[in-house]
Amino acid sequence: MSQILTELTGVPSTLLLPLRGRADEQTHSHPLFQDPLAVEWLKLLPFNNELEEFYTKYSRAGNILTAIRTYHHDKIASHHIANHSHPVVMELGAGLSTRFHRVGKNAERWLELDLPVVTELRSKLDTQTQQHQFVSASVMDFDWMDTLTDVAPENILFIAEGLLAYFEVNEVQQLISAMRSRFPGATLDVEILGNYTKISNKNFTKIGAPLKWFVKNEQDLAAMGLQVVNVWSLYQLYPERWPWQWQLLLKFLAQFPYFRNGYLIVETRL
Repeated sequence: MSQILTELTGVPSTLLLPLRGRADEQTHSHPLFQDPLAVEWLKLLPFNNELEEFYTKYSRAGNILTAIRTYHHDKIASHHIANHSHPVVMELGAGLSTRFHRVGKNAERWLELDLPVVTELRSKLDTQTQQHQFVSASVMDFDWMDTLTDVAPENILFIAEGLLAYFEVNEVQQLISAMRSRFPGATLDVEILGNYTKISNKNFTKIGAPLKWFVKNEQDLAAMGLQVVNVWSLYQLYPERWPWQWQLLLKFLAQFPYFRNGYLIVETRL
């Protein structure tokens, strides 16, 4: 297949960054996960100069962070599927996630929600089935919730990986309130960025995808009405994946909340 020309700009264009990070993880001597589809899809999708510059600037640490967050969300999804008789997983702002193909085959349903331009691109790379469905909508268009009207909320896992930081705090609150109303008791696995990460925002703004929502810590989620179940700092997960010199530095810095809260994965209950 020849390269696929895309019209992705702004936030949707950033889906290429984790895709490339997952593909690059496959060149590691001991990758955290196997993702042959990421390698295959990356060959078909061109990077523009701005994305290339962004990726190159953060490639060393960025690749490790991508691998860690991908692997940990995989583990959360696997645990959900293994512990529910009728598990349903929905990725919000799915981009070109390949998680279904890694860990989702035993889910009753797996849905990937993203903007129509992204879903159109996915349809050129992936195949929709009754089990594995693509939902074309903005996460802020709450009509997408109607796709899950026949599912008991306790069976649902929502994954918001690399999504909510692109929204204003009032939009995040609106989304959480709507989800709590429709799916009380469902699980929401979410990434949040602390104030520490504001230092990189100028680079996101340069590629047309400014970050808008930053938190002090996971209690900001609790204040929005979510029940915090588990919290992981990305800098403390799978330390062996970092070069040994970085392990010592991260272990030291992670003692300080300002750094520890820079990038959190939080499992919550709606």
